[in-house]
Amino acid sequence: MDTNKATTEPEIGPQIETTKQLALAAAAEGLLPPTDEPHLFSDLKEFIPPEEFKYLDFNMVVNWLKHYKPEDPDPFSFLESEAANLILRAITKFIAVYHQSTKRMEAFLELYTAAGPYQLVESPY
Repeated sequence: MDTNKATTEPEIGPQIETTKQLALAAAAEGLLPPTDEPHLFSDLKEFIPPEEFKYLDFNMVVNWLKHYKPEDPDPFSFLESEAANLILRAITKFIAVYHQSTKRMEAFLELYTAAGPYQLVESPY
């Protein structure tokens, strides 16, 4: 084994490169009113110890999208799975607040999650 080679982080999935101009609408979750109903982000906060939760920084991409800091990179690359997680957070909070969903929300949830505690109700839209 050659110990002189530099180590690199393993590839953990496809990444997305974006800019502030082209950024995702991650604010969707934050625009919804607070709720005591379970949704993905509240579940994460409940089941992950606070010291670990802070270290994991689930809001890194959201903060980059929502807040300007001159030192932040632009363009910014993040994991494709993080984009899916942001969409899941918004969908599950929408369901928690309004107790309804759309067929597209249901399809996305089916694609990215196993059966869980989120009750889906057909939207009239």
